[in-house]
Amino acid sequence: MLKKLIYVVCIMLVTLGSLPGGSFQQYEASTVAGDDFNFPTDALDNKPVLFALAMGTTRESGEIQQKHLLRWDSEIKVRNTPLKTLAFYHFPIIEAPRFIHGVIRRGIGKSYKDIVLEELAAVIFIKDTETFAEQAGIPLDDQATVVLVLPDNTIAGYVKGPFSLESMGKLEQLYDRFINR
Repeated sequence: MLKKLIYVVCIMLVTLGSLPGGSFQQYEASTVAGDDFNFPTDALDNKPVLFALAMGTTRESGEIQQKHLLRWDSEIKVRNTPLKTLAFYHFPIIEAPRFIHGVIRRGIGKSYKDIVLEELAAVIFIKDTETFAEQAGIPLDDQATVVLVLPDNTIAGYVKGPFSLESMGKLEQLYDRFINR
């Protein structure tokens, strides 16, 4: 009985992650190069985009998520997938005192050097990660999150965790469902 309940809950979570609905609140941020960036507006264009969100509840969790998201980025770039045509933005979501924002941003920028274009990465400093995640309709669970965002800032869906072919397939299905309709 317990196995069946766990299975049903897992199916519900996967389905909920595939449903459209939420959107992101506006935040003033800076790219890893220090340029002004309005999240998510400056990332939205006339076609969908992918957002790599590292929403860790601890520094260690955020660093692990960042590694997973960098792998996601590199895997999509080398595979035969329609997702490789989409801009892939990296947005670490961080709660930190204002006086260390620059140090954190520059440190993250160094870790992205030669991997992620500076204009495709901005650090989002916020007061409450839980509220950020809740407003977007994305569970805060210390897992890397890749989000498909439509041009109107609607979240088409997301996948969580490290890269896998199964998760990439789910993103491709979301892309097909919302783009090729």
